[in-house]
Amino acid sequence: MAKKQEELPGTRRDDEPKAKTIGALDDACEALEKAKGKAVKAGQGIVDAKKTVDELLREHKITSYVYETATGVEKKVFISEGIKTAKIKKAKADDGGGE
Repeated sequence: MAKKQEELPGTRRDDEPKAKTIGALDDACEALEKAKGKAVKAGQGIVDAKKTVDELLREHKITSYVYETATGVEKKVFISEGIKTAKIKKAKADDGGGE
């Protein structure tokens, strides 16, 4: 991964202090960003897997399925449909106060 780019000369005012860098903190922040990227990819993989399971349940016309994990735990997947609500934003009426 690319390291932080060096600051170009003449881009900072005379009264501005030079940016202080701490190598260990830069490395820790870089590790954090890598971990966040892996979590996003893993999350997307979970979404895709759930979509596949949902499609297969519907294709086979069943609402639930019991399976065993690699560690021997018995689990059940099922189609869950419910009613949800969402707030709807309405435009405020113009009260005649010019802006």
